[in-house]
Formats: sequence, structure tokens, C-alpha cells
Amino acid sequence: MHNPVHLKLDLAIRGLRLSDELERQALLARPAAARDYASREIQLVLPEGIVASCQVDTEAAAASPYSLNLRNDTFLLSKDAADSGDQEEVRVSVLPAPQFYERSTTAGTPMWKVGTVHGSYISIDPATTCGFAVKGVACEFCTLARGGADRQDLVPVDEILEVVRAAFEEGVAEFVYLNTGYFDEDDGGFETLQPYVAAVKDEFDTLVALQVQPPRSNKWIDRTYAAGVDALCYNIEIFDAELLARYCEGRDRLVGRDRYYEALEYAAKVFPSGTVWSNLIVGIEPPESTAQGIEALTKIGVLPVLSLFRPLDETSLAHHPLPEPDEVAPLYEKLYRAVRDARINVHWMRDLGYAVTPIEARYFAGDDAKLDVALGSFYRSRIGSRAAKSLSKLRRRLRVRQVSESFDSSKL
Repeated sequence: MHNPVHLKLDLAIRGLRLSDELERQALLARPAAARDYASREIQLVLPEGIVASCQVDTEAAAASPYSLNLRNDTFLLSKDAADSGDQEEVRVSVLPAPQFYERSTTAGTPMWKVGTVHGSYISIDPATTCGFAVKGVACEFCTLARGGADRQDLVPVDEILEVVRAAFEEGVAEFVYLNTGYFDEDDGGFETLQPYVAAVKDEFDTLVALQVQPPRSNKWIDRTYAAGVDALCYNIEIFDAELLARYCEGRDRLVGRDRYYEALEYAAKVFPSGTVWSNLIVGIEPPESTAQGIEALTKIGVLPVLSLFRPLDETSLAHHPLPEPDEVAPLYEKLYRAVRDARINVHWMRDLGYAVTPIEARYFAGDDAKLDVALGSFYRSRIGSRAAKSLSKLRRRLRVRQVSESFDSSKL
């Protein structure tokens, strides 16, 4: 088979079939209605520790040449050979659904509805829905695009802490990723989310990443960093202006394409190198347009992360054609070289099953990248994690002092 990251890309595009035995024994059972993709995905650990998220319950997955089998207590990933009918096999590991998914919070909410684990982090959305959906302008590839939503409620802080604690105590996550949608406020929802950041930071010794839409004023970016957020994401998703307006009406009309790049550029000057990122969706726009997006982001010091378009069956883009691996592979070589040439730190953004990160993209560039491998291993270690958190705290103390002095002088 391909090298592990080529294999990860192929699996992301084609999906995965489970063997009859695995289906029959329900060994990889998932919550029936877990948010986002959790109910239709399993996470594999491929050779060299590469984490890959694989869809298993979609139309594309049903026709996949890849299947997962269990033999002598070993998981084997098989690919049907097109010509001979023989199979290639590679040994893999499966990241099982965390045990806390089977538990409920003290208030009675199933814990998987509050947070889901991906790689080394737990992803939590404090809002019950995205503000774009409330306004009827959800992105076309979002599961909320057709049904919409009436209101944007918030999960209580105590429930979120309870779920994070359960994930940490089980040892299935190290970091917290607050992933939320649009708030129709000048601060982009910062003041709404600040209590969650503060509570997590007070309760746990961990790094916190925040994905939200850009605020209308850059002063809120300073305050986001000062509040304890370690990494920040404003997702532009699509570089092409016309396709962004077509598929992401809310992003285009309520935030504005230019505002994403303005906010990202400013944030990259506030946060440490490599901790400000933006997703670009591979397969929803022409590859040459995505390549331009990579250039635009790296030019302003922002880390591009390439996530593959997933045509979920209940969305309006369910039958959008999937890209061919050979068609999009050059984008990952470009990603690696663009980030390297821009000297953006690649080691904070890792273990994303749904996307190929820049450090993984080295597999497409034909470089040995020995230093990348060594540093990547270091940051995966517990010692490396502690070192990253210590560095983050020291840098923030210096920055907060500057921000506080600025607030005092401007009377904000």
C-alpha cells in the first residue's frame, strides 16, 4: 500500500468497509446519533503513528476498496487489488470509542453530546448550534444546512468541566478544543466563551484551542490571547470568492471574506508561530484555487490545514463529486514547502484524523525531514507536552502585561 499519509488521504476520500464479523459483533459500535462525524467514523492508527479518520456508514464507504478485518486479535486493513483480485494488507490499530461516551453528566446529558475525542484532544461546542444556521445561512456542507435551528443555547460550564474531567481521567485526551460557530456580536462570541476558557484553565493543566468566527474588531483578538487561549482558528474553508459565496453564505455575507484574512493576519502577530490556523477544504474548489489559498495564508504567517471534503448523505452536497487522490496530492507537497519556506512552526498542529497537517505533508514532498520527525516525536511525548505548556504560559505572561497596559491607556 501507499506510505501512511498517502494511505490516510486515500481512506479519507474512499472511506472504509467493516468486515461482516466486525459488523456482526458490533466491536466498533458508535453512538447512534453522535454529533458531527463521530457516529459514522472510526479512527485508525496507521504505521508510523499516523491517525486517520475513516467514514464507514456513507454511500462512498460502501463502495470503498478498503476493508477492516480482525484476525487473531489483530486489526488488518485490506485493499482489493483491481487487477488480480488479491488483497494487500497492513496492520493497524483502532482507537476505540472512549468509555465516557456511555456515561451521562450529573444533569443527565449523554457525555458524547457534549464532547468527542479526536486524536489527542477533546472537541467541545459550548453552543447547541451555529449562529449561521439560526439565521438560515448555514454552510451547504453542514448537517444544519437543511434543517436550520431555532435558537442558540449554551451548555452549562459545569457540564463541560465534567466531560473534560472524564476524558482526562480516562487518558483519552490531553488538550481541549472549543469548536463553535457564529455569534452575531461585535466580539465574535469571545465574552460568551471566555467563562469556558477560564474554567478549563483553572481546573486543568492543559492547552486550549479555540475555533470561532472572527470578531469585528482586532482588540478582541488581543483579549482572546490574554484570556488563556493557546491556539486560535478562524476557518475560511474556501479560497475562491465566488464558491465561498455560493457554499458559505453566512461566512461571506455576515463576516466577509476580507475580514477572515485581516483577523488571521493580526492574530498571527499576537499568538506564537504555528498556533493560528485556518482550514481549507480540499475537493470543493479546484486544486489551483486551494493552492492559492495556501499561499495567501502562509504569506500572513497562518498555518493552513487541509481537510478533505466529506459529502455527508443528509447535506445538499451529498452527491458532489469526490476528488481523485492523484489530483489533490500535489496540494500537500505545496503545503509542506510553503509552510517550511514561511518558517511557520508546524509542531503545535498534529494528530488531526480528519486532515493532513503540514508536518504530515512532508510525505508528499520527497524530503527526509529528519528534524521534523525528531521534533514531532518530542512534542508527542509527555515531556514535550509539558514543555509546550510551560513555554505557552511564559510567553502569555509577557504578552498579557503588554495588553493590560494597552487597555489601561485606551480605557477599554
